[in-house]
Amino acid sequence: MQNVKKPIQLEAYLDTFSKVTLVIHADDIGESSFFVKDDTKVYPLLKLAEERGDGRLLLHMYVQEELPLGKDYFIVGSHGETYPLNTGAIVRTEEFDKRFAYDGADLGAVYTPEWTQFKVWAPTATNLRLKVWESPGAVKEYPMERGIRGEWHIKLPGDFHLKEYCYIVRVNHQTNEAVDPYAKAVTANGRRGVVMNLAKTDPENWKRAHRLPSISKTDSIIYEVHVRDFSIHPESGIQSKGKFLGFTEGGTTGPNGTVTGLDYLTSLGITHVELLPVNDFGSVDELGKYPNYNWGYDPVHYNAPEGSYSTDPIDPACRIKELKQLILALHERGLRVIFDVVYNHTYIREASSFEKIVPGYYFRYDRGGNPINGTGVGNDTASERAMMRKFMIDSVKYWATEYKVDGFRFDLMGIHDIETMNLIQKELSNINPSIFLLGEGWNMNTLLDENKKAKIDLAKKLPGISFFNDRFRDTVKGNVFTTSREGWIDGNPSQTIDLKECMTGNCNSLFLDPGQSINYIECHDNHTLWDRLSIIHPHEEEQIRRRRQRLGMAFVLLSQGVPFIHAGQEFFRTKFGDPNSYQSGDTVNRLDWMRKAHYENDVHFFRKLIQLRKNHAAFRIRFSEQIKKHVSFLENEQDGVIAYWIRSVQSIDSWKEIIVLFNQTLEERTVKLPGETKWIIAVEGDRINEAGLYKLDEPRITVSPLSFTIVFLPS
Repeated sequence: MQNVKKPIQLEAYLDTFSKVTLVIHADDIGESSFFVKDDTKVYPLLKLAEERGDGRLLLHMYVQEELPLGKDYFIVGSHGETYPLNTGAIVRTEEFDKRFAYDGADLGAVYTPEWTQFKVWAPTATNLRLKVWESPGAVKEYPMERGIRGEWHIKLPGDFHLKEYCYIVRVNHQTNEAVDPYAKAVTANGRRGVVMNLAKTDPENWKRAHRLPSISKTDSIIYEVHVRDFSIHPESGIQSKGKFLGFTEGGTTGPNGTVTGLDYLTSLGITHVELLPVNDFGSVDELGKYPNYNWGYDPVHYNAPEGSYSTDPIDPACRIKELKQLILALHERGLRVIFDVVYNHTYIREASSFEKIVPGYYFRYDRGGNPINGTGVGNDTASERAMMRKFMIDSVKYWATEYKVDGFRFDLMGIHDIETMNLIQKELSNINPSIFLLGEGWNMNTLLDENKKAKIDLAKKLPGISFFNDRFRDTVKGNVFTTSREGWIDGNPSQTIDLKECMTGNCNSLFLDPGQSINYIECHDNHTLWDRLSIIHPHEEEQIRRRRQRLGMAFVLLSQGVPFIHAGQEFFRTKFGDPNSYQSGDTVNRLDWMRKAHYENDVHFFRKLIQLRKNHAAFRIRFSEQIKKHVSFLENEQDGVIAYWIRSVQSIDSWKEIIVLFNQTLEERTVKLPGETKWIIAVEGDRINEAGLYKLDEPRITVSPLSFTIVFLPS
């Protein structure tokens, strides 16, 4: 009986334009030869090297002439068996970007009433068709033409407004149906892209609405809020609960007549509202009768709004118009809007349009071809590659122009590279000179050179971008990753030296200027400060914990840099001990307007403290040289007291000298003040009066336990 050779299990990848790797699941295959073929030609394969291990044989081979992309290739073995040759590491080479990177500004669906042009970048695809739902039940496919940079395009005559579409992509011997990554509108749950006449989504007065006046970063006060959290409470007094439109309603009140919603935001004195992700994300069913909850850090479509925040997710224009209405309502109240954007990963890599259209390109892989997971969600996007970089730049420019967004907060910005972030800053500054860019500069464990990461330690290489200052956060309230590490407001004196550096904008160490320092002690991540204080000081009376929190908020608002406030922080927001509430639901996450009503006096104090900061430029110095000249600390022998001294500032402030005294102890502390001049008290206990509460009889002051006091000399 004749022996039949059993076919070997083999995977083949094109790693450069002339190199191929064969992954053979066997220890040995004897004498074998291989060649590459397409529909017209044969390319002999020559061996460069081989590797053995883990029951696999890796053959590194090459052809003597380049294999042009855009064709289906097969590996043929000694006995005529064939295996598909897929694109491998070739898409991650510099040569690939050099040959195929496309710099046109017309990717996606470009609409006019007379025609619509569709264009998608897919250099490794062997065939690409446009699929259009021209009417209910009528679907038509159009072959697209390939351009020299791997861009596929077609222009169709007629008015395609509201037509649904997607791309049918033949790549790596498979056919994928993919939504346009540049889609500006999508159907419910992002199943398809939608051609949109964006002019029809503009709310009334949108065209006449001008940008708000430019302000410096240190003049800014950022307030972070989640769209659903803002209005979903049953006693918010807001009709469009959990929706974009919840931000547009004026005159709303809650328990005991407490002001809520848009009027409340306006009353605070903040300058920027930062919204957690509002682009289309994957974890919430937009058609669910009772939608599940998520913060939205799982992006699917980066240029289309999230449908669960609209009043009609089935209507693709509705979410666009209502998000614009939100922005317009805030702008009309003098409030700027920052979007929290998540370009560092996608919801599910394998299901993403990126991966379906150009497999292996948009993400980072290790040297073994496995996806990198620095984000902790299974994939890291590769901002250093030309077309991922272009996508990020195109996307933020679109939001800044079409939606008039005033700033962007970059989630896990340490995943991205410095060059990309600086290019984003340059491009956006051309659109809006006062655009506010900030991000999480954590040093992420991703496959990117340490000197190229957009991380906080390299902030001086990113002069136009601000960073969440974790040094400030952790010195004030303690390390967020453990409740055993107490902060200064908990009575930890070892944090004093570091805290003084943070109060001066970290300009002697981390940053070029104080505008790069986002000063915060609470955000959507980790425990709220109130919950943390409850854990660290479980037996303290509530009044004591409230004083600790107020002390922490005073550091945020009076230090040099940019204050950042988590919504509800001013009325001691609690998430009932939940340290990571990204999917914990409304009961845990909603803004509790009843709690706001209960702590109305604390909110009033917070509001007056914001106004004090805004009235006195000494607390918002723009340049590090001025800080070094004007800001110092009193030398005193009182343990547990920081005396923050801003001197000779009459050129920029109505006060000549200012001293802010912070007492971290549970006892009174008496401090001798400089000179013999009679200082005036502006803030003491629960009272704030910028004209002066009273004048000291001698240059000495007693600071109450767990409190801060402000004294000044007039100009």
